[in-house]
Amino acid sequence: MAKSVIHIVLGTKGGVGKTTLACHLADYLAGQHVPHLLVDADDENHSFHRFFPEALLVNPRNVRSIDSIVGMAESGDHRIVLVDLRAGSGEEMLRWFEDVPFDELRETVRFVGWGCVTTDPDSVVVLLRWANSLGDRVQYVVAKNEKDGKEMAALEQTKEGAEFLKKRRPEEVRIPLLSPSAAVADLNKNNLSLGSALALKEKIPGLTDTMMRSRFRRYQRVVFDQFDRLAEVIFP
Repeated sequence: MAKSVIHIVLGTKGGVGKTTLACHLADYLAGQHVPHLLVDADDENHSFHRFFPEALLVNPRNVRSIDSIVGMAESGDHRIVLVDLRAGSGEEMLRWFEDVPFDELRETVRFVGWGCVTTDPDSVVVLLRWANSLGDRVQYVVAKNEKDGKEMAALEQTKEGAEFLKKRRPEEVRIPLLSPSAAVADLNKNNLSLGSALALKEKIPGLTDTMMRSRFRRYQRVVFDQFDRLAEVIFP
């Protein structure tokens, strides 16, 4: 059986851009020719499902519900399963990971954990808490969200962060600030990812005019170029 990949946008600190990252990944996968499944495991907000109504709703507080993610990956019908977790869902999800038979799944399923960090040092603390618990059972990608600034030294300049970087050797992507901020607000108000906005046929002032579409395409290319570089991590 061919191997599948479960990508989990880790349930780290709220407000670090988890769902933004998940939406960029979903838009990227939509342009690829690999069967994939989107899963919204944020049982409080369902933000991912709001942007992608086709995303399957899974309750991270329900063991059987979250178990279904592994079953869907094992089936081979979905070579990639992308899961967006609720912020602060560490406790129940880390308990769930304790029961995952990683050795048994090694030949069929690979796990990738995407952790978002910002200029807020607390975002790094929460990511390291996940990494300390999961260890080498997953492959890591650190997504540095530049929404509040580009300088994010907490990961490199703390003892724990430096140990994580040396031991786990995570891949890294940067999520640039999308401006103007009014465009971000309009995307959220209309429940649109960047890819959905670019695919729109109808006109929405501020989102579909020529200059804004050009700006969106340039921004998306910056993000997608980084995903292209991680092809061996993202794809089975």
